[in-house]
Amino acid sequence: MRACVWFSLLGLPDSHYTKSLPYKSQSPTLYRVIEYNEEEIYNEIDRILAERGTQKFGIGQSLYYQLPLFCDPLFVIPEWCWTMLEDYHLCTTFHIPVAKDLDSADAWKLDCFNVIENEMNNCTLHQRNKNGS
Repeated sequence: MRACVWFSLLGLPDSHYTKSLPYKSQSPTLYRVIEYNEEEIYNEIDRILAERGTQKFGIGQSLYYQLPLFCDPLFVIPEWCWTMLEDYHLCTTFHIPVAKDLDSADAWKLDCFNVIENEMNNCTLHQRNKNGS
Protein backbone atom coordinates (compact mmCIF):
# COMPACT_ATOMS: atom_id res chain seq x y z
CA MET A 1 0.00 0.00 0.00
CA ARG A 2 2.78 2.43 0.94
CA ALA A 3 4.66 1.96 -2.32
CA CYS A 4 1.39 2.23 -4.23
CA VAL A 5 0.89 5.76 -2.88
CA TRP A 6 4.39 6.83 -3.92
CA PHE A 7 4.04 5.37 -7.41
CA SER A 8 0.61 6.95 -7.82
CA LEU A 9 1.94 10.39 -6.88
CA LEU A 10 5.35 10.29 -8.57
CA GLY A 11 4.61 7.93 -11.43
CA LEU A 12 5.38 4.38 -12.38
CA PRO A 13 8.68 3.85 -14.18
CA ASP A 14 8.90 2.09 -17.50
CA SER A 15 9.95 -1.39 -16.53
CA HIS A 16 12.14 -3.61 -18.65
CA TYR A 17 11.32 -6.56 -16.41
CA THR A 18 8.84 -8.88 -17.99
CA LYS A 19 6.20 -10.75 -16.14
CA SER A 20 7.81 -13.96 -17.36
CA LEU A 21 9.92 -15.40 -14.61
CA PRO A 22 12.68 -16.25 -13.96
CA TYR A 23 15.06 -13.48 -15.01
CA LYS A 24 18.40 -12.20 -13.76
CA SER A 25 19.07 -8.78 -12.28
CA GLN A 26 21.37 -7.17 -9.76
CA SER A 27 20.07 -7.28 -6.22
CA PRO A 28 19.94 -3.84 -4.56
CA THR A 29 20.60 -5.48 -1.18
CA LEU A 30 23.08 -8.24 -2.02
CA TYR A 31 24.92 -6.20 -4.72
CA ARG A 32 25.25 -9.20 -7.03
CA VAL A 33 23.31 -10.61 -9.95
CA ILE A 34 20.75 -13.18 -8.88
CA GLU A 35 17.99 -15.07 -10.60
CA TYR A 36 14.57 -13.79 -9.64
CA ASN A 37 11.49 -15.94 -9.42
CA GLU A 38 8.37 -14.93 -7.53
CA GLU A 39 9.73 -16.18 -4.21
CA GLU A 40 13.05 -14.37 -4.69
CA ILE A 41 11.27 -11.11 -5.52
CA TYR A 42 9.50 -11.26 -2.17
CA ASN A 43 12.74 -12.29 -0.44
CA GLU A 44 14.34 -9.16 -1.91
CA ILE A 45 11.49 -7.03 -0.59
CA ASP A 46 12.00 -8.58 2.85
CA ARG A 47 15.70 -7.69 2.67
CA ILE A 48 14.84 -4.11 1.71
CA LEU A 49 12.41 -3.82 4.61
CA ALA A 50 15.11 -5.10 6.99
CA GLU A 51 17.65 -2.45 5.92
CA ARG A 52 18.45 0.38 8.29
CA GLY A 53 17.81 2.88 5.51
CA THR A 54 14.19 1.76 5.32
CA GLN A 55 13.70 2.76 8.95
CA LYS A 56 15.27 6.15 8.19
CA PHE A 57 13.46 6.91 4.94
CA GLY A 58 10.29 4.91 5.43
CA ILE A 59 8.81 1.89 3.71
CA GLY A 60 7.06 3.77 0.90
CA GLN A 61 10.09 5.78 -0.13
CA SER A 62 12.48 2.83 0.11
CA LEU A 63 10.26 0.62 -2.02
CA TYR A 64 9.61 3.44 -4.48
CA TYR A 65 13.31 3.78 -5.21
CA GLN A 66 14.34 0.12 -4.97
CA LEU A 67 11.50 -1.95 -6.51
CA PRO A 68 12.23 -0.75 -10.08
CA LEU A 69 15.84 -1.91 -9.69
CA PHE A 70 14.83 -5.58 -9.75
CA CYS A 71 11.17 -5.96 -10.71
CA ASP A 72 8.12 -4.37 -12.24
CA PRO A 73 6.34 -2.64 -9.32
CA LEU A 74 2.97 -3.59 -10.79
CA PHE A 75 3.93 -7.23 -10.27
CA VAL A 76 4.10 -6.85 -6.48
CA ILE A 77 1.47 -4.19 -5.76
CA PRO A 78 -1.88 -5.96 -5.50
CA GLU A 79 -4.97 -4.61 -7.21
CA TRP A 80 -6.71 -3.96 -3.88
CA CYS A 81 -4.10 -1.26 -3.12
CA TRP A 82 -5.00 0.67 -6.26
CA THR A 83 -8.71 0.23 -5.47
CA MET A 84 -8.22 1.43 -1.89
CA LEU A 85 -6.30 4.45 -3.14
CA GLU A 86 -9.12 5.24 -5.56
CA ASP A 87 -11.65 4.90 -2.71
CA TYR A 88 -9.56 7.26 -0.59
CA HIS A 89 -9.47 9.88 -3.35
CA LEU A 90 -13.21 9.57 -3.96
CA CYS A 91 -13.97 9.97 -0.25
CA THR A 92 -11.65 12.93 0.25
CA THR A 93 -12.38 14.72 -3.02
CA PHE A 94 -16.16 14.41 -2.93
CA HIS A 95 -16.51 14.29 0.87
CA ILE A 96 -18.17 10.89 0.75
CA PRO A 97 -18.36 9.37 4.22
CA VAL A 98 -16.57 6.09 4.78
CA ALA A 99 -19.50 4.85 6.88
CA LYS A 100 -22.80 5.96 8.32
CA ASP A 101 -21.10 6.60 11.67
CA LEU A 102 -17.76 5.89 13.32
CA ASP A 103 -19.02 2.73 15.03
CA SER A 104 -20.00 1.17 11.72
CA ALA A 105 -16.80 2.17 9.91
CA ASP A 106 -14.62 -0.62 8.56
CA ALA A 107 -11.48 -0.59 10.73
CA TRP A 108 -9.34 -2.07 7.96
CA LYS A 109 -10.40 0.65 5.51
CA LEU A 110 -9.73 3.35 8.10
CA ASP A 111 -6.25 1.89 8.70
CA CYS A 112 -5.60 1.89 4.96
CA PHE A 113 -6.79 5.49 4.65
CA ASN A 114 -4.48 6.46 7.52
CA VAL A 115 -1.51 4.79 5.77
CA ILE A 116 -2.41 6.57 2.52
CA GLU A 117 -2.64 9.95 4.25
CA ASN A 118 0.70 9.44 6.03
CA GLU A 119 2.48 8.31 2.86
CA MET A 120 1.05 11.21 0.87
CA ASN A 121 2.46 13.58 3.49
CA ASN A 122 5.83 11.77 3.45
CA CYS A 123 5.95 11.94 -0.34
CA THR A 124 5.09 15.64 -0.38
CA LEU A 125 7.75 16.37 2.24
CA HIS A 126 10.31 14.33 0.29
CA GLN A 127 9.54 16.26 -2.90
CA ARG A 128 9.84 19.59 -1.09
CA ASN A 129 13.21 18.61 0.39
CA LYS A 130 14.39 17.26 -2.95
CA ASN A 131 13.43 20.48 -4.74
CA GLY A 132 14.93 22.68 -2.03
CA SER A 133 11.63 24.26 -1.01
